[in-house]
Amino acid sequence: MKVKLVLVACCAFFILAGSAQAFQWHMSYGQAKNASKEFVKGVCAQENECTSWGVGQCYRRSQSRFDCDVGTFYKNSPNIGEETECTIALHWGASQSGYVVLKNHGPVHCFRV
Repeated sequence: MKVKLVLVACCAFFILAGSAQAFQWHMSYGQAKNASKEFVKGVCAQENECTSWGVGQCYRRSQSRFDCDVGTFYKNSPNIGEETECTIALHWGASQSGYVVLKNHGPVHCFRV
């Protein structure tokens, strides 16, 4: 009787553990890259001084998280030909429903190029 109970408990454990893993959302590199592109394109469109934008590398941090670097370029009016570049790290994750959402972001770093 005890052996059957232990067997049933073990089977139930493995079934539940397997189903918990099945519901973990996975994010692809392309999803993070596209989300970063849409984000930085919207930021640049809202700012008058923004001349262009770009998306750098995306780094996998876990199965459901990517960190991507994006940048925006601004014309500086004091010195002709100079531009300012601002970069930021975006932390993308998968929501409970499986959508890509911005979980957090790093500080903005601006410098002249």
